[in-house]
Amino acid sequence: MRAATSLLLWASLCGAAENPLVVLREAGSQPPEALLEAAAAAPDEAVGIMQRGGARLPAVLAAGEGALRLLPAIAQERCVPESVCPAAAVFYRQIHAGAMSLDHAKRIASRRADYFRQLVSLRMQGEDALFDRVLHHEAETIRDAWMEGGEGRRSLAIERMAPRELYAILAYGQREESEVSFARFFDAEFAPRMAGGRLLAAIGDSRGLRVRHFLVEAIRAERTRELVGVAGVGAAALLAMAGNGAASVAEAALAAEIIEAYADITPVAALEKTLLREAADGEAMPGLLAAWLERIRGGRAGKEVAALARRYRGYLPEADELTAADVCREGVCTQRLMFFDDDDGVASFAAFQAQYRKDPRWSWEDHGGYVRAWRKGGELTVEVFANRPRSDGGGVSMAWQGREGEAQQAFARALSSRGPVRIFVQRGHAYHVAKAIELIPEEARLVYLGGCRGTENLRDVLARAPEAQIVATRSTGTMDVNDPLLKAMNDELADRGGVQWAGFWARQRTGFSGSRLFGRYVPPHRNGAVLLMQAWRRLQADRAAR
Repeated sequence: MRAATSLLLWASLCGAAENPLVVLREAGSQPPEALLEAAAAAPDEAVGIMQRGGARLPAVLAAGEGALRLLPAIAQERCVPESVCPAAAVFYRQIHAGAMSLDHAKRIASRRADYFRQLVSLRMQGEDALFDRVLHHEAETIRDAWMEGGEGRRSLAIERMAPRELYAILAYGQREESEVSFARFFDAEFAPRMAGGRLLAAIGDSRGLRVRHFLVEAIRAERTRELVGVAGVGAAALLAMAGNGAASVAEAALAAEIIEAYADITPVAALEKTLLREAADGEAMPGLLAAWLERIRGGRAGKEVAALARRYRGYLPEADELTAADVCREGVCTQRLMFFDDDDGVASFAAFQAQYRKDPRWSWEDHGGYVRAWRKGGELTVEVFANRPRSDGGGVSMAWQGREGEAQQAFARALSSRGPVRIFVQRGHAYHVAKAIELIPEEARLVYLGGCRGTENLRDVLARAPEAQIVATRSTGTMDVNDPLLKAMNDELADRGGVQWAGFWARQRTGFSGSRLFGRYVPPHRNGAVLLMQAWRRLQADRAAR
């Protein structure tokens, strides 16, 4: 039984800063207060470290107060397999309170289905970051075991799981390419058990836990219509849950993404009632969602919702068009294209090069460490600067960054001579995105995220470039889409002096012949999460200026 989550998963959920797993693994150099806080957040990791002989941590925890003093004793327990003890440590607060014995915790932790059931049950009692983290890991582990089939799948006893546990398996677990396991588990296990009104009952039994995340994951797994079919007559109520309690920017951004995907295939009257009810307690966020719903539905809205939307629609950016004024200076539109030093970066660079070298309208300049592709259009020149990646750089390094050299200096000079670059393109695996985002200039007006699940990074992009339009994918990013799509966008900019997103996207959809991979990319004018966050920022600025 392996309950401790990976360092990578924690970083993806909580950010790398002050990661408790890092603090615990560096116990020798950390102050006691930091260790106590980290152990409270990751007791499973703390017990695992003590099992492996961590010398300082037991003394710090033993000198602490309350439930944390139990962790050194749990680490000394005899567990078979050894990973049962760290898993049981997740229940240290319940053990300390007398609600569960250590022996009972160990028995539960030795059986994955029982362990997951107990985690779900305890999480239903209220917000709990610890249980959320472990549930993420366990949901992914269960889905992985189910995907592998055989004895691993049989040991899960999926057929004996309660509906809310099946729901939690899909509501939790978000990492690169998890949409594959979502889709297959949904089709084989979830949908057959949830028909006939049981879906809403399961969500209700879970107290609506992570319902917006669940609806968004169904979008990424391309199961929206199937989910609406499973919900049946409850589809309208399911969509209404998207607007229920969406008070924070993060939750409202999820709601906006859900509205974009579901509002055309699901009755919206219940959602409208929900937004009106939410507006009674504070109308700003429901008002912005109402304005987005109205836009998605081409102006169709009930009378009361239309009145609410009218007060907030002016804050929603249009994002219908990318103009030369947005991204060009003195007739030159400069794009920075970023590749990383690994095999994927080298392959992506080769695909990028092939797109431009075969088109006689484009000129190609090779400067060693970087290249420049450029084309003179009607009144504009579009140019693309791209670093040349190296396959020997490792999976986390980046060409031209952090290395001295004439080529790198020349690249920096060439870019700086253009002023702040307003089109910024990231290519490569999802785990590279954070490094790329650090280099996005505030002046960027179009950011293209070519890696997998780019829509998970929207807030970080907007923190760097608040006014940027964003192209990103909900799930798999691929060079088979990235290169022709970016090339077509640059040609459109050169030929027409701008990009009208709706028409451009429709033509690309036809050109990609209904490709499922292309269908996972979200254009700026349909990216409700981005527009909602930008609208909220404008609203706050307007209020501050009054």
